[in-house]
Amino acid sequence: MRRLVYILPILIAVAVVDQWLTDDRSIGWERNSVRNSLDRWENRTHSRFAIMGSSTSKDWLPGRYLESLFQLKRGQVVDAHINGCHQGCTWSSVRRMLQRHRMKRCRWKGPNRCEPTKKKRFDAVFFGTNLFQMCEDGHSKRVLQHQSLLPTQDIGRLFKIYASAKRPLEHIGRYLGMALSGAYGDTRAIRDYWSTKFLGRGPASSEYRWYRARPESTQHEILSCDYEAENVALKLAFTAALLDDLKDLSEMTYLMLLPDQSRALKEPLHQQRWAAHIAAHEKLVSRRPWVKLLDLSAPDFIRAHHFKDGFHLKRSAYKEQQQRLRNALDAQGALPPKKAKEPATKQKVNK
Repeated sequence: MRRLVYILPILIAVAVVDQWLTDDRSIGWERNSVRNSLDRWENRTHSRFAIMGSSTSKDWLPGRYLESLFQLKRGQVVDAHINGCHQGCTWSSVRRMLQRHRMKRCRWKGPNRCEPTKKKRFDAVFFGTNLFQMCEDGHSKRVLQHQSLLPTQDIGRLFKIYASAKRPLEHIGRYLGMALSGAYGDTRAIRDYWSTKFLGRGPASSEYRWYRARPESTQHEILSCDYEAENVALKLAFTAALLDDLKDLSEMTYLMLLPDQSRALKEPLHQQRWAAHIAAHEKLVSRRPWVKLLDLSAPDFIRAHHFKDGFHLKRSAYKEQQQRLRNALDAQGALPPKKAKEPATKQKVNK
């Protein structure tokens, strides 16, 4: 007991310093990107369509384009994407949306006035993924996104999905560490913030002192995923959980297979990886009638110069990608019939 008298003040002091260092866990680009997404969708309850996933899902797909395709009013498509938000992050977003949607919202009068709404939050949700995003990613920001978004009641579900990873204890340990310490959750943000605040930015002539030179690669590396079973098990588990939960959130889910630079390559190795990628998602969709698969990765129309960094499309390729989406939706019979133009009425001429 005497030891606790000494330990407790130390733990309290560490917690206070942690909150001070992170400005109440508000420092960090990754945290703020999550916060910006929440601000966009939480209060827009009138929106009936949502675009989810990472920037590869959203950059080429503006909300106004979907509004024109489905003849929606302005503002009925909400941008719920987060930069770098892969399958696990999107699943965490969906779990948070379900929690918010099921919260009791009391009305002024009427029977069962405090019961949660029975209507689903969205009519349709669009989520896209490419081949590169399928391999397990050890970047700590993935876990930070889970910790920032996921409701506390779903932590057990998350750890169960982590069991599919190559190193499940690493993911669990990171999550628990980030839950206890905001500074641990985003150490780079802390370093950048405080080093700039106290030391300032180094002059251009001395920038070489702030980093270690790296040898230049002899050839351009193509970003891809080998699609080995152990490397894609975690992302496939997240995808399955995501699609299952979208059943309760949306009337229809559109799973878009997006191209990346490796889709333009003719080598058998890359062709085999893409065949496995498409087959895995076709299998997931075949068991879920509320999900439609939109394959936007047709190799005949993909070129390496369409991408600026391996998986983000250049602006010059946006229209082609949008047309592929229109054609895929039309083939699924998802687009509403075009409204007939009303005949022009003759204006009366006052004599």
